[in-house]
Order: sequence, then structure tokens, then C-alpha cells
Amino acid sequence: MSGSNPDVSRRTFLGFSAGVAIACCAGNRARAMVRADSTWFVWTQLSPRCWMAQGEGGNVLVIAGDSEAIVIDAKNAGFGNTLRREAETVCGKPIKTLINTHHHGDHVGGNCSFTKDCAVMAHRNALPRIAGQGERLMGGAKSAAALVGKSEKPAKDAVLKDIGLVESAGLTKVSWTPTKGLGDSEQLTIGGVALELMHVGSGHTDNDLIIVVPSENVMHGGDLLFNRTWPVIDLPGGSDTAGWVSGCERILELCGEKKMIIVPGHGDVGDREMAQRQRQMLIALRAKAQAAVKAGESREDFLKRPFAEYSDYQRADVLKPRTLGGVFDEAMKAGK
Repeated sequence: MSGSNPDVSRRTFLGFSAGVAIACCAGNRARAMVRADSTWFVWTQLSPRCWMAQGEGGNVLVIAGDSEAIVIDAKNAGFGNTLRREAETVCGKPIKTLINTHHHGDHVGGNCSFTKDCAVMAHRNALPRIAGQGERLMGGAKSAAALVGKSEKPAKDAVLKDIGLVESAGLTKVSWTPTKGLGDSEQLTIGGVALELMHVGSGHTDNDLIIVVPSENVMHGGDLLFNRTWPVIDLPGGSDTAGWVSGCERILELCGEKKMIIVPGHGDVGDREMAQRQRQMLIALRAKAQAAVKAGESREDFLKRPFAEYSDYQRADVLKPRTLGGVFDEAMKAGK
């Protein structure tokens, strides 16, 4: 997916057997990227302790503590074992904690690979929503195996073995449910690394968490941020676009004027400009949906609008109807 690269200092990456490539950023700075020769996910080092994994669901942030590591989000169903194995190789620490940014399946599908022996956390509103998906997620490994089976990636065989272990693990529908519900404001220290977790009300869902690693100047914004990707508005899941705008504003407040490195739920890593762009998009779409409803425009016609200003946004074929349908339905409900 395309998007903004962060303006971060040149990082030294201490090696992965496949080597390191340097992806250049603005101002002759760079971020380290692990080559994909022996991994399934695309791994990018963001700071001395933090890595991002892209592919097969929402972006994952891995944080290496002094003696253990923390994972933020867990990819699609079937890929949890692969995520855990690659994360531990990349950061060199055992995973002891998993935190979900929200309840959607592309962020919690791999939870079952962590719940047996890790502390697994999510906002308290997410717990019943995740528990309610267990039966559907149990079938996810089969879909994952079919997808991987068609791949020509060198890591294919290892991933198929990982998926087979998921399928044979004797899972139940509660195997994905976090073991701890978090409040609206939490400060945790795990493996010697301080984390700040915030829930700022309904936005993308009713259980979104923003997670900041102050020592690394890194934030995971979850799906409050879609970087140049059409955002999913999930009204049954608690979406509220006015609250989502407020969530983006909270992210901007947390960034201040610093060049904080921000991991979005989807799209490339970025900085505060990404949150500002997301905020402006939501404000514009809300206004246009409200005007359309007031003018008596049909939902079908609203979804056909080109919205040329977002022509470079990714996954328009799948997500654009969900975005536009969500803001229209919300405006229609408000107008009644």
C-alpha cells in the first residue's frame, strides 16, 4: 500500500539472516527494512526497540523489552503462529504480551496463538465482541492455508506448517478472547518498557485503543488511522464518525509538534500529517453525506460519486462502498 514515509533517524538493524535493505525517506533519512527472503510478513524497523509487520491483516507493532516482547495486534485468522515465530526472530525476545487495538478479525485473528501462555489484553468493550467471533475465526485457518498454498514466496512451507499447528491445536471458540479488559486510560510497564494506552470514545469502533511507546517516540493508532486507504465505517461495531474525528484530534495532541512515528491500522507508517489527513477526510465525508441526505439523494447515487480527491486511496473496490455507505447511513439516521 502506498503512503507517507516517516521522517525518522537512520537506524542500525542488527541483522536478520536475509540481511537489511534501506528505504530512503525525506531529508536523507531512513528506516531499516528486513528483506522478505525468509519471512512471510514485511518487517520494518522503526526504532531501536520497535518493528512493524505488514501483510495478512492490520499492521502489527512489535516492541522489544529488556527480557520479553510485546505485540500489538495479531493479523488474520491462521497467521498467529507465523507472526509469533517471525516476531521473536526479528526482535530476539520471547513474546509474553499481546494487546489488541480493537475487535476486528484482521487484528485479532491470530490471538489463539497467544492466549494459552501470554497476557492478552484489549479494551473492555472489545472483549464480548471478540468472544462473539470465535466460531467464525475457527474456520479462518482453512482460508489462510488456501491463500498461502497459491503463493510462490520462499517462506510458504514454513507458514503452511504454522497453519497446520493452528488447525491441530484443539481450539475452542473462546481461544481468541483476551484475558484482560483495559480501561479508558492505562499506563503499563512491560519488560522494562513504558506504554500509554488510551480509549477516547467511539470512533472506528466502540473499543479503539491508541498505544504510545514514549521512549521510542512510536505510536500505534489502530484503525483510527487508514493511511491513504479507504476507512471502514462499521456502525454495528460502534463506529461514530464524529467520535472518530475527535480520536484523530487526540492523536494530533499526543504528537504535539514532534515527528512521532505512527503505525496506522492499514497503509504505510507515517507521522502526524497522516492523522490530520484522516481527520479532514472524515469531516468532508460527513458534511457531504449530510448534504446528500438533506437534498433527498439516494444511497445508491451517493455511492456512485467519484470523489476524485481520494483517487489515490487504496482498496477502493472493496472499501469505498463501506466508507460511503457508512457515512450516508449515519447521516440518514441522524436526520430522522
